Amino acid sequence: MITLGTIFILITAYATIQRLRGRLESSTGLMWVLMLSLPFPYIANTLGWMTAELGRQPWLVYGLFRTKEGYSKMVNNGETIFTLIGFTGLYFVLGLLFLYLVGREIQHGPDHQAQS
Repeated sequence: MITLGTIFILITAYATIQRLRGRLESSTGLMWVLMLSLPFPYIANTLGWMTAELGRQPWLVYGLFRTKEGYSKMVNNGETIFTLIGFTGLYFVLGLLFLYLVGREIQHGPDHQAQS
């Protein structure tokens, strides 16, 4: 996650410099890099989440206590299921909205007039 974030900062800085010089649209290689880097924020987010969640269980791994003891006793089953369904629904709606907006932009196509 940190490595990909640093790469994003470098790509953005280079693209900004090219934009200020007026060469962003003519830089084919940079445009390919920008296009191909689209899925990497999602990958970075998932890897960061996995690192955080897997790092929480060393006591379970080393057998210091059982998995059934590794939960919060303050949260009941109903709250857990409600939260899971809520987050799943929210991510589903956000995913549909993202696909709709990207599809709309693709159908619109690029502007024919270059803005300086």
